[in-house]
Amino acid sequence: MTLRIQILKDKFSQSLGLPFKELLPESVIKQAISELKIKYKKRLFDPLITLLAFLSQVLDTDKTCHNAVSKIIAHLAQEEVEVPSTDTSAYCQARARLPEKLLEKLFNYSAQNLEERVTQEHLWCGRNVLVIDGSTVSMPDTVENQKEYPQPSSQKEGCGLRKSQNWCDIQFNNRSCRCFVHRCLEHSRY
Repeated sequence: MTLRIQILKDKFSQSLGLPFKELLPESVIKQAISELKIKYKKRLFDPLITLLAFLSQVLDTDKTCHNAVSKIIAHLAQEEVEVPSTDTSAYCQARARLPEKLLEKLFNYSAQNLEERVTQEHLWCGRNVLVIDGSTVSMPDTVENQKEYPQPSSQKEGCGLRKSQNWCDIQFNNRSCRCFVHRCLEHSRY
């Protein structure tokens, strides 16, 4: 592992502001990458650094890729090691390469980890609270999306955007929030 990658791992784990080391340890991320047989080249934006930068990006008020890359540059500049270009393309490409299955696996691990820590005193009136919500997401009409998401019946073939209906059940208690997002393809109204 290069010095730059080690510096970034340390900085991100300290600066995210949430207990990611406890809820999503590096060993779990590496194990998930191994189990899913994710192949990658040894470069600055490997899956681990990309995931940490992505989590930081999502949690920041400035959610731009430029801000995420700026944080990486700032972390490395503090340690006086070679800094990458300010161009966001390498980070964006690395983020696009993060498999959905990896994110799903890590999300489920985190949810289970949180759930195991809940005791009776953390429940509302001794009960779990469950909230269900739904939404749709539109996306480009690419070949990949055509395979994954059906053509809305209200559109002519090849026209418009693909849509995915999603629902989310959220389990609340005083210490954790667990959310599972599901695709509702079979019962699509579109």
